[in-house]
Amino acid sequence: MKKVMNILAPIIATIIILIAWELVVKGLNISEKLIPAPSGIWKSLVENFGPVIFKDLCISVKNIVIGYIIAVPVGFVIAALCSQFKLITKSITPLLIILMITPMSTLVPIFKLNMGASSMLKILVIVLQVTPVVALNSLVGFSNPPEKNVLVLKSMGCGRWKTFFNATFPNALPQVFTGMELGCILGTIASMGADIAVGQGGLGYRVSIYASFTATSSAFATIVVAAVVGVVLFEIVSTIERVVMKWK
Repeated sequence: MKKVMNILAPIIATIIILIAWELVVKGLNISEKLIPAPSGIWKSLVENFGPVIFKDLCISVKNIVIGYIIAVPVGFVIAALCSQFKLITKSITPLLIILMITPMSTLVPIFKLNMGASSMLKILVIVLQVTPVVALNSLVGFSNPPEKNVLVLKSMGCGRWKTFFNATFPNALPQVFTGMELGCILGTIASMGADIAVGQGGLGYRVSIYASFTATSSAFATIVVAAVVGVVLFEIVSTIERVVMKWK
């Protein structure tokens, strides 16, 4: 029953919000160019998804997946090194924090000087946005290993890295997956910002095009698609986490 309620609760809440939104927009006669009703957004999504939005969806998903696949192992390696060497931690942690709080779209004009308007630039933006959150969350877990397990392994003659992979890493999996889940959301946001700043297709680029023509319903429909991408990626990582951590 609890599992059913966990599924139904967000669905019911979403339906209530959409109904209220529809009633407010229609009841107050708010212009569709200002705030479209959910019904108008759905109509635009159905009309434009196949002929227009789908192509941009493929571009964005490709960039997000490539950037994510690069960022996760890089973030993991950075966190692993930092957990073993305090000097590296003090050197790199401030940089990771700066990268995490810096809107990557503000750096795009600088990167464009050397890389031009390309998909590689978008992927770089995603990597720079996802890597810090994966690294910092993983580092939290790596910095608090189970002392008893570590002492037992060291007493058995295990070295630094053998101890890390047999005791520290398994214990830190919840934090590692938290960083990976947050990376899905931040990667999607970074992709949207990069699309807007760079152009050359993508969901963010499509939103900016629709907005410039005051096609607000279509812009909202594209934003909905981007949100679904982020949620789906998040759920994929969450499912992997549940499978991997059955033992806990």
